[in-house]
Amino acid sequence: MRVTAHFQFFGRPAASIFGLIVLTLILPLHTPVAAAQSTAAAGDSSSMSTSTPASAVDDEAFASYQRITKGMKPPKATKSPDPDFPVIPVDAEPRGVVVMLIGITAKGHVGPVHVLRASNDAFQQSAVSTVKTWRFSPAKKDGKAVPVQVTVEMKFAK
Repeated sequence: MRVTAHFQFFGRPAASIFGLIVLTLILPLHTPVAAAQSTAAAGDSSSMSTSTPASAVDDEAFASYQRITKGMKPPKATKSPDPDFPVIPVDAEPRGVVVMLIGITAKGHVGPVHVLRASNDAFQQSAVSTVKTWRFSPAKKDGKAVPVQVTVEMKFAK
């Protein structure tokens, strides 16, 4: 299985904004699939973006989760295991993508998860159950931890 991950903030890759800071399991939607590594450096299995799709903004579960804006320190993944590759029929497409909106609490735990799109239900189940186990150093605004919403994309390939 191959999985990819990068964070994206303000429309730019995180590496260009934060120098050599390694952000775990967050990948721009246009980044190609790369091999998953347990170190979760840029280029891993999942991606995270701080821009929120307009269609998900009205979800009441995310009402208390802020969008990341300039002046905020974004969350950083501290525990982000790769998802298990699900059992799929042998004739099924061995690649898939799941895009989710997730809330990250002020304590760095994953709160609500909303699937924005999934290429296959099997990939969706694996992605959702895995992202719920992730932990983050929380986002900060004016030095205080704040709950935020981010978009995560997981790519699966066998």
